[in-house]
Amino acid sequence: MEGEPMRVQFEQWAVDARVDLVFAGHVHAYECNHRVSNIKYDITDGRCKPVRDHRAPVYMTIGDGGNIEGLADSVTEPQPSYSAFREASFGHALLDIKNRTHAYYAWYRNADGVKVPANTVWFTNRYYMPNQLGIAACRTRQRCCRVRSYPIR
Repeated sequence: MEGEPMRVQFEQWAVDARVDLVFAGHVHAYECNHRVSNIKYDITDGRCKPVRDHRAPVYMTIGDGGNIEGLADSVTEPQPSYSAFREASFGHALLDIKNRTHAYYAWYRNADGVKVPANTVWFTNRYYMPNQLGIAACRTRQRCCRVRSYPIR
């Protein structure tokens, strides 16, 4: 909830500019969200109401690099509907921008001990390909979650 006021201020700019990906940190865990916007938190009871929005960016919480306090274990349950994948594990990620239209993102769990991605996402740039489906497919070793973006008409 600490970043909520900033998200409210900047989210419309990100949607209008067709931003595909937003990285955030501080929470000591990893999360990949579906394309949602207008998540309004009720500070008194913690409920949130996400709105699926094909124009919105995919939000990645990548605060899992480690810290003295340990992991944010309470962030994993219950997993809200706007979350494609979340895990309280230390890890690191790579973003490989292939060209101006495609990028590949991979998150690696440090505890695995091998370089096998635990979560991957392909991004299609919606700015340079406005008439194409901008698809972010979030894949994990356990399941696949597709985050679709349709052209704005």
